[in-house]
Amino acid sequence: MNFDIEQKSKELELIFDSLDTPLVLIDLDFNVDRINKPSIPFFNSNSFNNFLDLKCYSVLYNRSEICPYCPLKNLKKGNQSDLVEIFKEYKEIYRNIFIDKKNIILKFLPIYKNGEIVSFIEKVSNQEANIQKQEENLRLRNLASLGVMISGVAHELNNPLTGIGFTVQNLINNLEHYEKKSIQNRLDMVLKDLEKASSLVKDILNFSKPEKQKLILGNIYDVAIKAKETTVRLYPELIKNISWEIQTEQDFIFYFDSLKIERVFLNLYRNSIQAADYKKSLIRVDIKKKKHNISVSIEDNAGGISEDKIDKIFDPFVTSKKDSSGTGLGLTICHSIISEHGGKISVKSKEDRTKFQFSLPYQRKL
Repeated sequence: MNFDIEQKSKELELIFDSLDTPLVLIDLDFNVDRINKPSIPFFNSNSFNNFLDLKCYSVLYNRSEICPYCPLKNLKKGNQSDLVEIFKEYKEIYRNIFIDKKNIILKFLPIYKNGEIVSFIEKVSNQEANIQKQEENLRLRNLASLGVMISGVAHELNNPLTGIGFTVQNLINNLEHYEKKSIQNRLDMVLKDLEKASSLVKDILNFSKPEKQKLILGNIYDVAIKAKETTVRLYPELIKNISWEIQTEQDFIFYFDSLKIERVFLNLYRNSIQAADYKKSLIRVDIKKKKHNISVSIEDNAGGISEDKIDKIFDPFVTSKKDSSGTGLGLTICHSIISEHGGKISVKSKEDRTKFQFSLPYQRKL
């Protein structure tokens, strides 16, 4: 039994030291009982012994008395009722302070024994370091996305160019033997591949250098209906088993770029009908006003998006489609258009249902 307790103690100590955030265990007399390894360099020291059994305000913050921001500064010794009152409303207490021109976040957490608070842990976070770490992670992710995009561009362009090369070479080698109809069929194949390459280049240009935004007074319900009519016209076979429900609380007329928002609807509609893959499916659109924004949700029951793709669904060349149709930039462009408007777009997927939701500022005046 004693061995188990000793083993568990060592395991907890190892966990305590492995955390990359400075943690300090302090008793109710403000003496340091324990610190973890990251605390030593953070507080400009080189040994545990420089902290233990010393007053926290002295050894940590170079003060001669209890820190003015300490939540226990007015605590009477041994007064549990005061302690309970301090932590009654919150299980943890935060303080934002500046040390050596650094923005530091302190978190105080109580330690209980036999129902009484006997000590507390002070967690110390350098807010500026956290922001730098987040920015570095974002930079690395952007670099990774750029690598995927470059690779995707090369792959997507290579496919139609390879097709064009084979077809043209075949025509050159057999031009004298082909009938006019065979030549026309092969030229149609070349044209189709050229259109695919052109569409990809156009999407890349729109993504990298979008057209100037043109805000005009419009009705977003009308745009949703127009985009549906265009989708039906462009994909007559795919939409045969699609049911539509497009509803709005009222006519919301405000300033937005109707052409770009129509493109968002078109891309999301196309995603839904391609996911349905000729099967019966329902596309449901709801338009509502939430505070100062117009919220639009587009939901389908066409199969859902897998967990390994949903977090990256707005990245370039990430697709949930089974085939290779499209350029892989549709949702990336949607994200860019909504962000340009000052709105947000998100996606949720569960079982066979997928819901895209985007918001736009409800601007009645410019």
